[in-house]
Amino acid sequence: MNRHIIIKKYILFGIIFFVFILLLSIIWVNFFKKADKDVTFTVQQGESTREVAKNLHEKKMIFSPLAFSLYVYSRHILLQPGIHDLSASMNMIKIINTLHSESSSQSVTIPEGYRLTQIDELLSEKKLIQSGELTKISSADEGYLFPDTYSFQKNVTVSEMRQVMLDNFNKKTTSLNGGKVTKNVLIIASIVEREAKFDEDRARIAGVYWSRLDIGMKLEADPTIQYGKGSWDPITVSDYKNFQSPYNTYLHVGLPPTPICNPGLKSIEAALLPVKDGSLFFFTQSDGRAVFSKTLAEHELKLKN
Repeated sequence: MNRHIIIKKYILFGIIFFVFILLLSIIWVNFFKKADKDVTFTVQQGESTREVAKNLHEKKMIFSPLAFSLYVYSRHILLQPGIHDLSASMNMIKIINTLHSESSSQSVTIPEGYRLTQIDELLSEKKLIQSGELTKISSADEGYLFPDTYSFQKNVTVSEMRQVMLDNFNKKTTSLNGGKVTKNVLIIASIVEREAKFDEDRARIAGVYWSRLDIGMKLEADPTIQYGKGSWDPITVSDYKNFQSPYNTYLHVGLPPTPICNPGLKSIEAALLPVKDGSLFFFTQSDGRAVFSKTLAEHELKLKN
């Protein structure tokens, strides 16, 4: 056999062997290489496969987002929304299989300013509780169910969820005022939460309400009437005088009986550290900004302008 032909065969064999090893390496790295660490990974509702792949890659759970996406698309795999526990022992295929399985827990975000009944409704929509269950056991907890993002196991009880939110409130407020957030502070914070649209207005709004309390002036806060009526819908002019409720702060001097929602940390801080600059009145502009006044005459003039 010609020496040059033999050399060419060896070169061709070497190239084929190199490509074969390269392909095996690529397959191993992309499909069988194990993850770097244990993570709790969330697949959001409506999130695309590419977005999931990108997030997994950023967390160093997979080597190639492209390989992940191609595998999922080619196998017609549906990734399930929810929270999934991924371990360092998993390769890409095991990760995909885990994300394809229904998650054992669910992420729930409770917005700042939600009242108890709204939290109850949200949890029931997520099928974590039966409608009305949380309201039944938490009637005295308004204001203390801290708004946050929670991860609840699907077999969690309503009592356990309630305790998690209460514990979170204590944890988040432990550094505020020596951990002593009084009921009165929380009531003011809850009103601020419903009134303020911008963070820079919170402390001044709190200052208005504390100043009114200081001089025995009625709070005259619309959100307290809304709470008493059971809805955040706009109130009518007649409600000011005709809605008979201890939550009608246009009729009654002093604070309403309870917080009117579950405020976030910024509103609680504002209630603890109010800005008292002499303002006793404010209104909210169409852009959400609060306009403050020290006298009724000044307030009415600004309302006209």
